Amino acid sequence: MKTNTTRRALSLAAAGLLAAALGGCNSNNQGDDASPVFLTVNFTLLPAVKNVNDGSLLQFDTVELKSVIKNPSVTDTRFLDTQVDDYVIEWRRIDGGVTAPATEVFAGNVLVPGGGVSTLSNYPFLSISALTRSPLDKLFPYNGGIDPETKRSEIRCEGKVTYRGHTLSGNPVRGEGVFNMTFIYR
Repeated sequence: MKTNTTRRALSLAAAGLLAAALGGCNSNNQGDDASPVFLTVNFTLLPAVKNVNDGSLLQFDTVELKSVIKNPSVTDTRFLDTQVDDYVIEWRRIDGGVTAPATEVFAGNVLVPGGGVSTLSNYPFLSISALTRSPLDKLFPYNGGIDPETKRSEIRCEGKVTYRGHTLSGNPVRGEGVFNMTFIYR
């Protein structure tokens, strides 16, 4: 009888340890941080192609940043507005190439109301100078016009945008969005 009780106690203790160890595994990164809100990103009217020779920034007509309040029972959102300080663009090749445009940081300068939406118009996502640096510079005719990694006349990338800011009460806030872009020379 004592053996069954001991086995049961050990089994329960082992199960408790296993639950505690696995309980910390969670892929909901936005819900895990201490901030009471997070941002979602919606890109609309994206250009499909960017000409590296047009001498202009890569800009999107409209990007919507939505503030999502983690606790839906909150009624006073005065200090849950998010001041977006900056946003980071990280590029990754999706065409088999390895070299991607360098990461860039741009000023945010927008306020997203707690539980509301702010619309960004013509914010930059790639600087003019980045169009003349590796790997995009390979698309210019005087550099051969062909990406040496893929042997194609276009470079396809994925851009991951991370908006960083803080609530008016001082909590850090983040939001991420992803888009694809094809770079060509015309």
